[in-house]
Amino acid sequence: MADRPQNPAEAGLKAVQDAVGGAVAAQQRSVGLTQDWAESVIESYRSQAESYRALTDAMSSSMTALERTLQSQEETNRALKESLDAYRNVVNTASETQERNMQLVESLFGNVVETLRGQLESSRSLLLEPAARQQEVFQNLTQEWMDAYVRLLSGPLEFYRMGSGRARGEGSER
Repeated sequence: MADRPQNPAEAGLKAVQDAVGGAVAAQQRSVGLTQDWAESVIESYRSQAESYRALTDAMSSSMTALERTLQSQEETNRALKESLDAYRNVVNTASETQERNMQLVESLFGNVVETLRGQLESSRSLLLEPAARQQEVFQNLTQEWMDAYVRLLSGPLEFYRMGSGRARGEGSER
């Protein structure tokens, strides 16, 4: 009983501090889980980019062999060269699109992690503010946290839409 506060105001402040401390700890766990997930997704995109690079190298070798064949076949030379150029454009576009997607994903997850870190710092500052202000700040923090998760969860769908839109746009131009 020696640890109990002497008056109700101290007890209330202690309860608010305990609640905020729990929220801060939960956000720290969320940031850790989000960082782990983001790193996993980024590593997956890196692996895909490496696969595309290997495919591009293999295709470049194949294209070189095709060019030699084209030189010996005068009648089909023009048609095969046009096909080869179109193929190069597709490979280059796919590679560039993959690189852009990887940069967008890294940017997205970097922004999410920074937002969560900012929210964590805001939560810590709650412990130093008056009790009346703490409730308002905590509500704002909770809303920001929810907004960040909504953006996090809708990000892959947006990347898919962007990729699909580009694919349809590039397909209709040809």
